[in-house]
Amino acid sequence: MAAAGAVARIRAPLVAGLAGALLADLRVKKPTAVLLCPGRGSYTKDELGFLGRTVRPGPVANALDACDEWRRSQGRPTLREIDGAEKFRPGLHLDGENAAELIYFGTMAHAEQLCSRYDIVAVAGNSLGWYTALPASGALDPTNGWRLVATMAALQKQVAGGQVLMTNVGEDWRLELELRVATEAVVQALRDRGDETFCDFSIHLGGHEVLAGTEAAVTALLTHLPKVKVGEREFPFRLAGHGPFHTRLCASTSQQAAAMLADLPVQMPKCHLIDGFGNVHSPWSADPAELLDYTTHAQVLETFDFTACVRTAMREFQPDVLLCAGPGSSLRAPVGHTVLAEGWRGLGDKQALFASGRIATD
Repeated sequence: MAAAGAVARIRAPLVAGLAGALLADLRVKKPTAVLLCPGRGSYTKDELGFLGRTVRPGPVANALDACDEWRRSQGRPTLREIDGAEKFRPGLHLDGENAAELIYFGTMAHAEQLCSRYDIVAVAGNSLGWYTALPASGALDPTNGWRLVATMAALQKQVAGGQVLMTNVGEDWRLELELRVATEAVVQALRDRGDETFCDFSIHLGGHEVLAGTEAAVTALLTHLPKVKVGEREFPFRLAGHGPFHTRLCASTSQQAAAMLADLPVQMPKCHLIDGFGNVHSPWSADPAELLDYTTHAQVLETFDFTACVRTAMREFQPDVLLCAGPGSSLRAPVGHTVLAEGWRGLGDKQALFASGRIATD
Protein backbone atom coordinates (compact mmCIF):
# COMPACT_ATOMS: atom_id res chain seq x y z
CA MET A 1 0.00 0.00 0.00
CA ALA A 2 2.85 2.35 0.89
CA ALA A 3 4.52 1.59 -2.44
CA ALA A 4 1.25 2.16 -4.27
CA GLY A 5 0.81 5.47 -2.50
CA ALA A 6 4.33 6.50 -3.44
CA VAL A 7 3.70 5.62 -7.10
CA ALA A 8 0.45 7.58 -7.03
CA ARG A 9 2.23 10.57 -5.55
CA ILE A 10 4.83 10.43 -8.32
CA ARG A 11 2.35 9.66 -11.10
CA ALA A 12 -0.10 12.46 -10.26
CA PRO A 13 2.22 15.40 -10.94
CA LEU A 14 3.74 13.55 -13.92
CA VAL A 15 0.33 12.99 -15.53
CA ALA A 16 -0.70 16.56 -14.70
CA GLY A 17 2.50 17.83 -16.27
CA LEU A 18 2.02 15.80 -19.44
CA ALA A 19 -1.60 16.89 -19.69
CA GLY A 20 -0.60 20.51 -19.22
CA ALA A 21 2.07 20.21 -21.90
CA LEU A 22 -0.41 18.60 -24.28
CA LEU A 23 -2.99 21.30 -23.67
CA ALA A 24 -0.35 23.99 -24.16
CA ASP A 25 0.68 22.35 -27.42
CA LEU A 26 -2.94 22.26 -28.56
CA ARG A 27 -3.31 25.94 -27.70
CA VAL A 28 -0.30 26.99 -29.78
CA LYS A 29 -0.83 24.58 -32.67
CA LYS A 30 -1.63 26.56 -35.80
CA PRO A 31 -3.79 25.28 -38.65
CA THR A 32 -1.78 23.99 -41.60
CA ALA A 33 -2.05 25.81 -44.91
CA VAL A 34 -0.76 25.85 -48.44
CA LEU A 35 -0.11 29.50 -49.32
CA LEU A 36 -1.28 30.57 -52.79
CA CYS A 37 0.17 33.80 -54.20
CA PRO A 38 -1.93 35.79 -56.71
CA GLY A 39 -0.91 36.99 -60.14
CA ARG A 40 -1.66 40.01 -62.31
CA GLY A 41 -5.08 41.56 -61.90
CA SER A 42 -5.24 41.15 -58.12
CA TYR A 43 -4.47 44.81 -57.32
CA THR A 44 -7.70 46.64 -58.26
CA LYS A 45 -9.32 49.88 -57.14
CA ASP A 46 -10.62 48.07 -54.04
CA GLU A 47 -7.03 47.32 -53.02
CA LEU A 48 -5.82 50.92 -53.13
CA GLY A 49 -3.76 51.48 -49.98
CA PHE A 50 -3.07 47.76 -49.47
CA LEU A 51 0.67 48.28 -48.98
CA GLY A 52 0.09 51.03 -46.45
CA ARG A 53 -2.29 48.80 -44.50
CA THR A 54 -0.19 45.66 -44.68
CA VAL A 55 3.56 46.34 -44.71
CA ARG A 56 5.23 46.06 -41.28
CA PRO A 57 8.87 46.72 -40.30
CA GLY A 58 11.10 43.87 -41.40
CA PRO A 59 12.74 42.32 -44.48
CA VAL A 60 9.81 43.05 -46.81
CA ALA A 61 9.66 46.68 -45.71
CA ASN A 62 13.43 46.95 -46.22
CA ALA A 63 13.10 45.56 -49.74
CA LEU A 64 10.28 48.02 -50.45
CA ASP A 65 12.53 50.85 -49.24
CA ALA A 66 15.22 49.71 -51.69
CA CYS A 67 12.67 49.53 -54.49
CA ASP A 68 11.32 53.01 -53.80
CA GLU A 69 14.81 54.47 -53.55
CA TRP A 70 15.65 53.02 -56.97
CA ARG A 71 12.38 54.27 -58.46
CA ARG A 72 13.06 57.75 -57.08
CA SER A 73 16.52 57.72 -58.66
CA GLN A 74 14.89 56.91 -62.02
CA GLY A 75 12.38 59.75 -61.73
CA ARG A 76 9.50 57.29 -61.33
CA PRO A 77 6.78 57.43 -58.67
CA THR A 78 7.48 55.20 -55.68
CA LEU A 79 5.24 52.25 -54.91
CA ARG A 80 4.22 53.89 -51.64
CA GLU A 81 3.12 56.98 -53.59
CA ILE A 82 1.20 54.89 -56.13
CA ASP A 83 -0.43 52.80 -53.41
CA GLY A 84 -1.25 55.92 -51.39
CA ALA A 85 -2.86 57.82 -54.29
CA GLU A 86 -6.26 59.40 -53.62
CA LYS A 87 -7.81 57.75 -56.67
CA PHE A 88 -7.25 54.52 -58.57
CA ARG A 89 -5.95 55.41 -62.03
CA PRO A 90 -5.91 52.44 -64.43
CA GLY A 91 -3.14 53.98 -66.53
CA LEU A 92 -0.94 54.19 -63.43
CA HIS A 93 -2.00 51.29 -61.24
CA LEU A 94 -2.48 48.74 -64.03
CA ASP A 95 0.73 49.64 -65.84
CA GLY A 96 2.62 46.34 -66.14
CA GLU A 97 5.64 47.28 -64.07
CA ASN A 98 3.71 49.16 -61.39
CA ALA A 99 1.07 46.44 -61.06
CA ALA A 100 3.60 43.59 -60.83
CA GLU A 101 5.59 45.30 -58.08
CA LEU A 102 2.50 46.41 -56.12
CA ILE A 103 1.21 42.85 -56.15
CA TYR A 104 4.59 41.38 -55.22
CA PHE A 105 5.12 43.57 -52.17
CA GLY A 106 1.47 43.33 -51.17
CA THR A 107 1.57 39.55 -51.22
CA MET A 108 4.89 39.34 -49.41
CA ALA A 109 3.67 41.67 -46.66
CA HIS A 110 0.43 39.73 -46.30
CA ALA A 111 2.33 36.44 -46.23
CA GLU A 112 4.44 37.73 -43.33
CA GLN A 113 1.26 38.28 -41.33
CA LEU A 114 -0.31 34.98 -42.35
CA CYS A 115 2.75 33.05 -41.17
CA SER A 116 1.98 34.14 -37.61
CA ARG A 117 -1.45 32.49 -37.80
CA TYR A 118 -0.84 29.44 -40.00
CA ASP A 119 1.71 26.67 -40.33
CA ILE A 120 2.65 27.08 -44.00
CA VAL A 121 3.53 23.63 -45.32
CA ALA A 122 3.88 24.58 -48.99
CA VAL A 123 3.74 27.62 -51.26
CA ALA A 124 2.47 28.01 -54.82
CA GLY A 125 1.45 30.93 -57.01
CA ASN A 126 -0.48 31.82 -60.10
CA SER A 127 1.65 33.12 -62.98
CA LEU A 128 3.36 36.21 -61.53
CA GLY A 129 2.64 34.58 -58.18
CA TRP A 130 5.38 32.03 -58.92
CA TYR A 131 7.94 34.83 -58.65
CA THR A 132 6.45 35.72 -55.25
CA ALA A 133 6.34 32.07 -54.19
CA LEU A 134 10.12 31.84 -54.49
CA PRO A 135 10.89 34.39 -51.72
CA ALA A 136 7.74 33.39 -49.78
CA SER A 137 9.20 29.86 -49.56
CA GLY A 138 12.66 31.12 -48.67
CA ALA A 139 14.23 30.28 -52.05
CA LEU A 140 15.04 33.99 -52.52
CA ASP A 141 15.35 36.93 -50.15
CA PRO A 142 12.70 39.69 -50.55
CA THR A 143 15.04 42.13 -52.29
CA ASN A 144 16.11 39.64 -54.94
CA GLY A 145 12.49 38.62 -55.29
CA TRP A 146 11.75 42.25 -56.21
CA ARG A 147 14.64 42.20 -58.69
CA LEU A 148 13.12 39.12 -60.36
CA VAL A 149 9.62 40.64 -60.53
CA ALA A 150 10.85 44.01 -61.81
CA THR A 151 13.07 42.43 -64.46
CA MET A 152 10.34 40.14 -65.78
CA ALA A 153 7.71 42.90 -65.80
CA ALA A 154 9.98 45.24 -67.77
CA LEU A 155 10.82 42.55 -70.32
CA GLN A 156 7.24 41.34 -70.74
CA LYS A 157 6.01 44.88 -71.29
CA GLN A 158 7.91 44.88 -74.58
CA VAL A 159 5.96 41.96 -76.06
CA ALA A 160 2.93 42.69 -78.24
CA GLY A 161 -0.28 40.76 -77.68
CA GLY A 162 -2.59 40.14 -74.75
CA GLN A 163 -4.71 37.83 -72.65
CA VAL A 164 -8.43 37.02 -72.60
CA LEU A 165 -10.27 35.44 -69.67
CA MET A 166 -12.89 32.82 -70.53
CA THR A 167 -14.90 30.58 -68.21
CA ASN A 168 -16.00 26.97 -68.65
CA VAL A 169 -18.14 26.79 -65.48
CA GLY A 170 -21.68 27.80 -64.63
CA GLU A 171 -23.25 29.46 -61.59
CA ASP A 172 -22.69 26.27 -59.58
CA TRP A 173 -18.93 26.37 -60.36
CA ARG A 174 -19.21 23.04 -62.13
CA LEU A 175 -17.65 22.35 -65.53
CA GLU A 176 -19.94 22.87 -68.50
CA LEU A 177 -18.42 20.56 -71.09
CA GLU A 178 -19.94 22.35 -74.09
CA LEU A 179 -18.13 25.55 -73.07
CA ARG A 180 -14.79 23.76 -72.81
CA VAL A 181 -15.29 22.12 -76.21
CA ALA A 182 -16.25 25.47 -77.77
CA THR A 183 -13.23 27.21 -76.22
CA GLU A 184 -10.83 24.55 -77.49
CA ALA A 185 -12.40 24.70 -80.96
CA VAL A 186 -12.00 28.49 -81.22
CA VAL A 187 -8.37 28.34 -80.10
CA GLN A 188 -7.56 25.59 -82.59
CA ALA A 189 -9.32 27.39 -85.45
CA LEU A 190 -7.29 30.54 -84.83
CA ARG A 191 -4.04 28.59 -84.61
CA ASP A 192 -4.88 26.90 -87.91
CA ARG A 193 -5.10 30.30 -89.62
CA GLY A 194 -1.39 30.93 -89.08
CA ASP A 195 1.00 33.08 -87.06
CA GLU A 196 -1.02 36.28 -87.37
CA THR A 197 -3.77 34.82 -85.18
CA PHE A 198 -1.59 32.60 -83.01
CA CYS A 199 -3.06 31.94 -79.58
CA ASP A 200 -2.71 29.34 -76.87
CA PHE A 201 -3.83 28.38 -73.40
CA SER A 202 -1.86 30.69 -71.14
CA ILE A 203 -3.17 29.69 -67.69
CA HIS A 204 -5.44 26.85 -66.58
CA LEU A 205 -7.23 28.73 -63.81
CA GLY A 206 -9.68 26.35 -62.15
CA GLY A 207 -12.85 26.50 -64.23
CA HIS A 208 -11.51 29.53 -66.11
CA GLU A 209 -9.06 29.59 -68.99
CA VAL A 210 -6.69 32.47 -69.64
CA LEU A 211 -5.99 32.56 -73.37
CA ALA A 212 -3.14 34.56 -74.87
CA GLY A 213 -2.02 35.52 -78.33
CA THR A 214 -1.35 38.21 -80.89
CA GLU A 215 -3.48 41.36 -81.10
CA ALA A 216 -5.38 39.84 -84.02
CA ALA A 217 -5.99 36.68 -81.98
CA VAL A 218 -7.26 38.67 -78.99
CA THR A 219 -9.79 40.46 -81.22
CA ALA A 220 -10.91 37.16 -82.74
CA LEU A 221 -11.20 35.44 -79.35
CA LEU A 222 -13.46 38.20 -78.05
CA THR A 223 -15.58 37.87 -81.19
CA HIS A 224 -15.89 34.09 -81.50
CA LEU A 225 -15.85 32.69 -77.96
CA PRO A 226 -19.28 31.92 -76.45
CA LYS A 227 -20.76 34.78 -74.39
CA VAL A 228 -21.34 33.67 -70.78
CA LYS A 229 -22.51 35.43 -67.63
CA VAL A 230 -21.61 34.01 -64.22
CA GLY A 231 -22.82 36.15 -61.35
CA GLU A 232 -22.11 39.76 -62.27
CA ARG A 233 -19.24 38.85 -64.60
CA GLU A 234 -19.58 38.58 -68.36
CA PHE A 235 -17.10 36.42 -70.27
CA PRO A 236 -14.95 36.58 -72.29
CA PHE A 237 -13.09 39.82 -71.59
CA ARG A 238 -9.63 41.19 -72.14
CA LEU A 239 -7.29 41.47 -69.15
CA ALA A 240 -6.07 45.06 -69.06
CA GLY A 241 -2.33 45.56 -69.24
CA HIS A 242 -1.54 41.87 -69.77
CA GLY A 243 0.76 40.50 -72.45
CA PRO A 244 0.76 37.05 -74.13
CA PHE A 245 2.31 35.44 -71.06
CA HIS A 246 3.19 31.74 -70.94
CA THR A 247 3.29 31.34 -74.72
CA ARG A 248 5.97 31.08 -77.38
CA LEU A 249 5.42 34.79 -78.13
CA CYS A 250 7.55 35.50 -75.04
CA ALA A 251 10.64 33.77 -76.46
CA SER A 252 12.68 36.99 -76.44
CA THR A 253 11.63 37.63 -72.83
CA SER A 254 12.91 34.20 -71.84
CA GLN A 255 16.24 34.66 -73.61
CA GLN A 256 16.87 38.08 -72.07
CA ALA A 257 15.72 36.99 -68.62
CA ALA A 258 18.06 34.00 -68.62
CA ALA A 259 20.99 36.32 -69.32
CA MET A 260 19.99 39.15 -66.97
CA LEU A 261 19.10 36.87 -64.07
CA ALA A 262 21.88 34.31 -64.42
CA ASP A 263 23.34 35.38 -61.06
CA LEU A 264 20.02 35.43 -59.17
CA PRO A 265 20.90 33.78 -55.82
CA VAL A 266 18.20 31.09 -55.73
CA GLN A 267 18.65 28.65 -52.84
CA MET A 268 16.89 25.65 -51.34
CA PRO A 269 13.38 26.62 -50.24
CA LYS A 270 12.58 26.40 -46.54
CA CYS A 271 9.20 24.79 -47.23
CA HIS A 272 7.76 22.86 -50.15
CA LEU A 273 7.35 24.82 -53.37
CA ILE A 274 4.82 23.89 -56.08
CA ASP A 275 5.57 25.05 -59.63
CA GLY A 276 3.31 25.77 -62.60
CA PHE A 277 3.25 22.13 -63.68
CA GLY A 278 2.12 21.01 -60.22
CA ASN A 279 5.57 19.59 -59.41
CA VAL A 280 6.88 19.77 -55.83
CA HIS A 281 10.33 21.11 -54.95
CA SER A 282 11.12 20.08 -51.39
CA PRO A 283 13.43 21.71 -48.83
CA TRP A 284 15.59 18.56 -48.92
CA SER A 285 15.86 17.82 -52.63
CA ALA A 286 15.16 21.01 -54.61
CA ASP A 287 17.84 22.02 -57.10
CA PRO A 288 18.34 25.82 -57.09
CA ALA A 289 19.76 25.73 -60.62
CA GLU A 290 16.67 23.85 -61.81
CA LEU A 291 14.38 26.37 -60.10
CA LEU A 292 16.13 29.27 -61.85
CA ASP A 293 16.07 27.51 -65.21
CA TYR A 294 12.34 26.81 -64.85
CA THR A 295 11.71 30.44 -63.84
CA THR A 296 13.35 31.93 -66.91
CA HIS A 297 12.34 29.29 -69.46
CA ALA A 298 9.37 26.94 -69.03
CA GLN A 299 7.50 29.29 -66.70
CA VAL A 300 7.70 32.03 -69.35
CA LEU A 301 6.99 29.94 -72.46
CA GLU A 302 4.63 27.14 -71.45
CA THR A 303 1.06 27.02 -70.15
CA PHE A 304 0.92 27.76 -66.42
CA ASP A 305 -1.32 25.14 -64.82
CA PHE A 306 -2.59 26.75 -61.63
CA THR A 307 -5.27 24.07 -61.46
CA ALA A 308 -2.53 21.45 -61.16
CA CYS A 309 -0.91 23.52 -58.39
CA VAL A 310 -4.10 23.42 -56.34
CA ARG A 311 -4.63 19.70 -57.01
CA THR A 312 -1.10 18.98 -55.79
CA ALA A 313 -1.69 21.13 -52.71
CA MET A 314 -4.78 19.09 -51.83
CA ARG A 315 -3.48 15.64 -52.70
CA GLU A 316 0.07 15.87 -51.41
CA PHE A 317 -0.31 18.06 -48.32
CA GLN A 318 -3.94 17.77 -47.15
CA PRO A 319 -3.77 21.15 -45.38
CA ASP A 320 -6.45 22.44 -43.04
CA VAL A 321 -6.95 25.37 -45.43
CA LEU A 322 -5.99 26.58 -48.87
CA LEU A 323 -4.78 30.08 -48.10
CA CYS A 324 -5.26 32.74 -50.80
CA ALA A 325 -2.96 35.66 -50.08
CA GLY A 326 -3.79 39.24 -51.06
CA PRO A 327 -3.97 41.74 -52.57
CA GLY A 328 -7.64 40.98 -53.18
CA SER A 329 -9.30 37.59 -53.32
CA SER A 330 -9.02 36.82 -57.04
CA LEU A 331 -7.87 33.24 -56.40
CA ARG A 332 -10.88 32.19 -54.31
CA ALA A 333 -13.10 31.27 -57.25
CA PRO A 334 -10.47 29.30 -59.26
CA VAL A 335 -9.42 27.47 -56.09
CA GLY A 336 -13.09 26.79 -55.33
CA HIS A 337 -13.67 25.39 -58.83
CA THR A 338 -10.78 22.98 -58.31
CA VAL A 339 -11.89 21.91 -54.83
CA LEU A 340 -15.38 21.05 -56.12
CA ALA A 341 -14.02 19.22 -59.17
CA GLU A 342 -11.78 17.18 -56.87
CA GLY A 343 -14.47 16.60 -54.23
CA TRP A 344 -11.77 17.45 -51.69
CA ARG A 345 -12.72 16.76 -48.09
CA GLY A 346 -16.14 15.62 -49.29
CA LEU A 347 -17.09 19.09 -50.56
CA GLY A 348 -19.55 18.83 -53.43
CA ASP A 349 -21.29 22.19 -53.80
CA LYS A 350 -20.69 25.92 -53.34
CA GLN A 351 -22.78 26.23 -50.19
CA ALA A 352 -20.88 23.44 -48.43
CA LEU A 353 -17.59 24.92 -49.64
CA PHE A 354 -18.37 28.41 -48.31
CA ALA A 355 -19.51 26.98 -44.98
CA SER A 356 -16.43 24.77 -44.59
CA GLY A 357 -13.84 27.53 -44.25
CA ARG A 358 -11.41 25.38 -46.27
CA ILE A 359 -10.52 28.34 -48.48
CA ALA A 360 -9.20 31.24 -46.43
CA THR A 361 -8.00 34.75 -47.30
CA ASP A 362 -6.89 35.92 -43.87
